[in-house]
Amino acid sequence: QELIDIMDRLQIPPEKRPGICPKIEKPQAFTNIEGIIEKSQALMVARGDLGVELGLNRVPFAQKLLIQRAKQAGLFVITATQMVESMIEAPVPTRAEVSDLCNAVWDGTDAVMLSGEAASGKFPLQAVMAEASATREAETVKHRLRQACPYVSVNASGSMALHPPRMVNCGMALKRQETDHSKRKTKVVASLGPASWSEEMIPKMIEAGVDIFRLNCSHRRGGDFERVYPLIRQAAKDLGRKVECLGDLQGPKFRVGELAGDPIELKNGDILEFGISVDDNDNIRPGRITMKPTVEQKALIAASKVGTDLLLEDGIMKVNVVEKLSDSELKVKVIRGGKLKARKGVNVPDVEIDCAALTAKDIEDAEFLLQLDPPIEHICVSFVQKAQDLQELIDIMDRLQIPPEKRPGICPKIEKPQAFTNIEGIIEKSQALMVARGDLGVELGLNRVPFAQKLLIQRAKQAGLFVITATQMVESMIEAPVPTRAEVSDLCNAVWDGTDAVMLSGEAASGKFPLQAVMAEASATREAETVKHRLRQACPYVSVNASGSMALHPPRMVNCGMALKRQETDHSKRKTKVVASLGPASWSEEMIPKMIEAGVDIFRLNCSHRRGGDFERVYPLIRQAAKDLGRKVECLGDLQGPKFRVGELAGDPIELKNGDILEFGISVDDNDNIRPGRITMKPTVEQKALIAASKVGTDLLLEDGIMKVNVVEKLSDSELKVKVIRGGKLKARKGVNVPDVEIDCAALTAKDIEDAEFLLQLDPPIEHICVSFVQKAQDLQELIDIM
Repeated sequence: QELIDIMDRLQIPPEKRPGICPKIEKPQAFTNIEGIIEKSQALMVARGDLGVELGLNRVPFAQKLLIQRAKQAGLFVITATQMVESMIEAPVPTRAEVSDLCNAVWDGTDAVMLSGEAASGKFPLQAVMAEASATREAETVKHRLRQACPYVSVNASGSMALHPPRMVNCGMALKRQETDHSKRKTKVVASLGPASWSEEMIPKMIEAGVDIFRLNCSHRRGGDFERVYPLIRQAAKDLGRKVECLGDLQGPKFRVGELAGDPIELKNGDILEFGISVDDNDNIRPGRITMKPTVEQKALIAASKVGTDLLLEDGIMKVNVVEKLSDSELKVKVIRGGKLKARKGVNVPDVEIDCAALTAKDIEDAEFLLQLDPPIEHICVSFVQKAQDLQELIDIMDRLQIPPEKRPGICPKIEKPQAFTNIEGIIEKSQALMVARGDLGVELGLNRVPFAQKLLIQRAKQAGLFVITATQMVESMIEAPVPTRAEVSDLCNAVWDGTDAVMLSGEAASGKFPLQAVMAEASATREAETVKHRLRQACPYVSVNASGSMALHPPRMVNCGMALKRQETDHSKRKTKVVASLGPASWSEEMIPKMIEAGVDIFRLNCSHRRGGDFERVYPLIRQAAKDLGRKVECLGDLQGPKFRVGELAGDPIELKNGDILEFGISVDDNDNIRPGRITMKPTVEQKALIAASKVGTDLLLEDGIMKVNVVEKLSDSELKVKVIRGGKLKARKGVNVPDVEIDCAALTAKDIEDAEFLLQLDPPIEHICVSFVQKAQDLQELIDIM
């Protein structure tokens, strides 16, 4: 209402009024959602602060509810925050991020947003293209999936039929967060490595939530497995926990050879030789790429033919065969160039390579695993293309005369397109199945993996197999102690798809935070389980016709071959909008047209960074670039909203220790800064309102919830006594969130009113204005009044 009031005051005519878009980032908004929707034309699922206030693990379910309710009301929906966060530093998104984008489209979002990825990241154009291509691919299979939300079961067990409610109850998002992990059914698989396989760490990993340890035979050397295996069994026995082990055979490896000199530059259009090295001196050099003469690499070159694509270094580079000189020599053309280094991987998606699934190393590793005591529970076979690839492992068990009761379950890793064609034969010889999204993303294409994942999980469950979803599930936790919003969404959606287990790779084997990674997967999957009965499964219900207008029926048996449909490349058909935040990385005169050509439909002007005339300079550039390119491009002004932050430090950052009792209040003067025993906030209107609204029992979250204090005594409306619940090192100006309190202050600050007046007088008129930290309908009326 505050924004509406501004529009009224400025006498903005109806045809020039922007659509009002509340950012849902406070729990109170769920209680008041109907009043908020009534005054809105759009809605943003703002997962950043919402993840702090509501709890990270409750956001994916809340997102589904909000999208569906907003669509029922005819609103335009934007899903935002940490969608491709890794692309601030990397040129390609992770598997979890692509999964998150696709699931948002399948939930019904109208737009996906880039924040720091586009405003200040290293790869803003690639981030736009990643969102555009992933959402378009998701749209092409949307008619094959029935929507996962909001169909709600008649009873809590979910055993009754599912019926569409007339109106989604978004208040379901406020259900109590599940903390009882004894009820968790989804297993956590953790890869062991230097970060986690010590005698000290293994019991800690089990206590954190590991159910299955993965022994990656790619790294079997120096007696590590012989040392680790008994430690696992002893630790599980000591803790009274059932813990299983999974041996993962490396499988055939396809890599380019060594360099003759420096890395070589592959330029688009270059014609090169590509073959098996004839001797130890035939190394990679300008004009020639070689591979070592292993059995499997000879088979790869022999199987290649004119037109075959060879992908180098996880698909970063691509060459295409233009001439086959012999079974060991090719001529190739560079399609996508780059700098080629030694020993980089080679993938050949369109070729079934005629070589044994198990190499000499795999046979040796399998013999070791099969003779462990007690017996290992699972063995994974890599790069499975057909049923015969699994028979090789069965033959080894027969040769070693392993009795039936001691035989491990066979688990094929699905990472080659050929496996989808031959999936029924593969399933017949398996007891489990791994959706191995790493190489599958290279071979199938990143954007086709989320749909393939749904199909594989569902078909494997129909056949009674145990399903593991793997690779880049919480990739950011190799370096960070908490997962991103996209990663939590990916975990939850895997559970809702029906996976039995989620896996950690480098996060647990070599990352900085292996215990936190285990706990993140355990807590996210448990939370997802608690609402699973409220969602109908998104897959594999297939529409009777391509338009999806007919009723959806469950097939008797899922056709996994659907995953091999042609990847969509015609972006003129894309309906999901890409919203890109502007900033130093993207708001130059040169970059704005490039961003539009990459796929931007809406530019976000973040008023938190409105200063120095940047918006005045940028806005006409956007309008002119769109006109020059003949493209419809809209703009969205995002008001900062009230900010809640601790004040300045009197000295060094202070250590908050669990159990400490501290003062927490409004600073009485400019010298009343943060010091041991006292935390202060500046005396702004909204910060005074926060302290006044707090009461005994209120939790205050500091620095995105990394630290938490609880009010134990209220001394006055400006002074509290708090107890440290979750400690850490507190620095100056860190954010404060109070999830359980509706703060009695205007939604629009003095800065917001000034920014709104600026946005509302732009010519041509801006299309959307976002109001931050909306708690109730009145918060929007202020903007209407300004208009």
